[in-house]
Amino acid sequence: MRLCLLLFFIIIYSEQSVAQTITDQIRLDGKIIDVGKSLSRWQPLWNAADNSKVKVTRDLKYGPHTKQGFDLYEPVVRGNVPSPILIFLHGGSFVAGDKAMYANVGYHFAKLGITSIIMTYRLAPEHKWPSGTLDLAAQIKWIRDNPDKIKSGDTSKIFLFGHSAGAQHVASYIFEEEYQIEDDGVRGAILASGSVYDTNILNGDADPQYYDYFGKNNKLYPVRSVLHKLKGRKVPVFVSYAEYDKDNFQYQASKLIDGLYRRDRQMPMVKQIMDHNHLSEVFHFNTGSSLFAYDILKFMKSVSEKSK
Repeated sequence: MRLCLLLFFIIIYSEQSVAQTITDQIRLDGKIIDVGKSLSRWQPLWNAADNSKVKVTRDLKYGPHTKQGFDLYEPVVRGNVPSPILIFLHGGSFVAGDKAMYANVGYHFAKLGITSIIMTYRLAPEHKWPSGTLDLAAQIKWIRDNPDKIKSGDTSKIFLFGHSAGAQHVASYIFEEEYQIEDDGVRGAILASGSVYDTNILNGDADPQYYDYFGKNNKLYPVRSVLHKLKGRKVPVFVSYAEYDKDNFQYQASKLIDGLYRRDRQMPMVKQIMDHNHLSEVFHFNTGSSLFAYDILKFMKSVSEKSK
């Protein structure tokens, strides 16, 4: 018995030590975005995760382009009723990123009982605005038209989860009604550290890669701002950003929160993810417990109950 207790406390202490070490590293880095460094921190923890309770179907296609694909993550043990479906769109400044880099998101939420889709979309500069929005619409249409291929998920209860550039595409879909498909089943959206809700940033010193997607014609920027499209369909929104996000990501979140408050006269759900930077906000999934993940589940549950 004493030996078992000793081993238990050693495991707990080791997990806390690893978490504390990564947290300290994030604090020291501040607002720096370093993909290579972040992957080196989180990959060993991803590799060590027990994913045996998740069924993965890789490289499904929602369109003909090589980037129009997705991976499906389903709980091995299903509930009595189909779960909501969570669609995750990765970031990458509109020019980079792939679903394979975010498998941890799919595993984490599938372990929590949520059928999850990690999708990839066409990238700039070859594919410009609004290609990301159109690809998300095509993904949702595939789900609507193929309910028999996602037996663990309820296609009438879809939640969209976008990070960085992915959050931009999700925001564009839920606010710009001309791109939405009929009977899409979308119940809510999680917008994590979106980058260009307010396109005024493009008139200043913005990330050069943003122009690869939005173009360089500043006369078009106002009509490409989701802040000018908030008065239509009111999809429930959860806005998040990281404590060590760059200033623009935090500014963009504040602009969207302000716009939604002015529209609804009440605040959307908002979360500042403490002790995390722009990448660890999503890279930490499937490495232990996550308060952010539970907040997302709380949001999904609240929306589902209100819509009954």
